[in-house]
Amino acid sequence: MMKIEGGKRLNNILRIPSAEKPLVSIITAVLNGDKYLEHTIQSVLEQSYDNIEYIIIDGGSNDKTLGIIQQYDKSIDYWISHTDNGISAAFNLGIENAKGDIIGIINSDDWYEPDAVKNVVNIFVSANPDLVCGAIQFWQHDRKIISSLSEIARIKRETSIHHSTVFIKKKIYKAFGGFDVNYNYAMDYELLLRYKMEGIKFYLLNYIIANRRLEGISYINRKQALRETKLARLKHFSKLNVWTNYIYVVAKDYAGRLLKGSIFLPLYRYYWRIKNKKLSRGQLF
Repeated sequence: MMKIEGGKRLNNILRIPSAEKPLVSIITAVLNGDKYLEHTIQSVLEQSYDNIEYIIIDGGSNDKTLGIIQQYDKSIDYWISHTDNGISAAFNLGIENAKGDIIGIINSDDWYEPDAVKNVVNIFVSANPDLVCGAIQFWQHDRKIISSLSEIARIKRETSIHHSTVFIKKKIYKAFGGFDVNYNYAMDYELLLRYKMEGIKFYLLNYIIANRRLEGISYINRKQALRETKLARLKHFSKLNVWTNYIYVVAKDYAGRLLKGSIFLPLYRYYWRIKNKKLSRGQLF
């Protein structure tokens, strides 16, 4: 597929950062995502924070995705549609093209809360962390399942930070590298674990930043995603530690999936309400 580009930037309409209002770059990578992409786009364009540049990287979709992107050409800062080397490469291309000091990534079947970016920017300005993450709401067939805070302390064990809620300073990507293109499902876990091991400053925001449908590629292909989290941990921990933890995580994931779709869902929701209350609020890690 030939490369197609568009957006305001190509017409020399540029966003201007300032000390009071840092420029935030939001990236969406998509491939054949016409079912929910427009909802994602609208959630970015309708943010209460007004200094946002929006970048969409399309991997050469053959459904209605490109038409949806072109429909919003005058509102999107930059978009490109071409055949790429997978989602990690698409994320990296978005980061490379981002002009903002702060970068967020929202998948094409997820969406932000209206004040998400404003709340995140307030933390960057007041506390000066390297990375901010927060809470997410999970949805299944238009039904809210649970709300879950990110759990920074457990990132060394499992996928405990919700990627759609994560915002990172661009200088951190430059200093410690972007997404590993060898990962197709757990690229976010590999990156966040690597950053945590490097000692960058994480900040937990007790606020629902994003919403996630339980229909995404990493959720559907959970077995492959879990194997990739195991590979990511093998870079940092002993084989015994990794394999013992892998058995625990697989069992936990299987139990969670059963509870989400059973008569025990109310009990599962209660468990998460209690857990969320116990997690730290507004802390640097």
